[in-house]
Amino acid sequence: MKLPHKTLNYIAQHLPGLAAPAKKTTELPQDKEFTIDELARASDTTVRNIRAYQDRGLLPPPELRGRKGYYFTSHLARLRVIAGLLDRGYSLNSIKDLIDALENGIDLRHLMGLESAMTSPWTDEEQQLVPMTELIKMFGAYLTPEALARAADLDLMRPEGTMVRVRSMRTLRAGAELVATGIPLEELLDIVRMLRGNVERVANELVRLVGDHVLSNYETEDLPPKEEFPKLADLVWRLRPLAEMAVHAELARAMENAASRLLSDRLEKIIERIAREKDGK
Repeated sequence: MKLPHKTLNYIAQHLPGLAAPAKKTTELPQDKEFTIDELARASDTTVRNIRAYQDRGLLPPPELRGRKGYYFTSHLARLRVIAGLLDRGYSLNSIKDLIDALENGIDLRHLMGLESAMTSPWTDEEQQLVPMTELIKMFGAYLTPEALARAADLDLMRPEGTMVRVRSMRTLRAGAELVATGIPLEELLDIVRMLRGNVERVANELVRLVGDHVLSNYETEDLPPKEEFPKLADLVWRLRPLAEMAVHAELARAMENAASRLLSDRLEKIIERIAREKDGK
């Protein structure tokens, strides 16, 4: 089954993130013929790549007229889809599977919606470049070379000349507030390391449950019905706030228990000391 020209044209020009950057706003010519050299120039690829895509079944063969082959706008649209998917990190085998799914009636937007739900960042925070002088103001003498190396090892921040690339400013500011109370930065970083290990285990298990009980049926059986793809994507999107709420609730419970267990004795001693000093007066 050949993909309709209108379908390929739509995908190549309008589906967010799929068109190659250089071609993103370029209109496709209507019903134009190309030699293989002309197609390579129009698609910003090489003749060798075009032939390789044909060999892999990613690109339909040309129309032969005598000994010469002619390509059409549908081939150009297909090449733009391939280029966009390659830019997103897909392998040629994966692109072949996506195109096969499209030819079998699966809307590529639904497939890409599921891919986006699984691979897009799970935070709205963006990395920031911060002057080293600002970090020194925030942490003072606690920002030792050892602490900075430990933070870099945890991928929390990474020096770049006189600047530092910070992954999460919220985490950085929270750390600065805790350090301001007198807690050593390096000991805080040890806690981050412990926290990360535990959280990653929980995340792995949660995602494994989804893979084992929701997605595993589609690895060996027929593809799910077209209407199932938006539901699967919605499930992954809903995992985000649900996971965050669960972690927040469990951390709050653990903090309450830890504070009661570990701080109550010290608080009691402080109260007793205040009482003794009051009696002494």
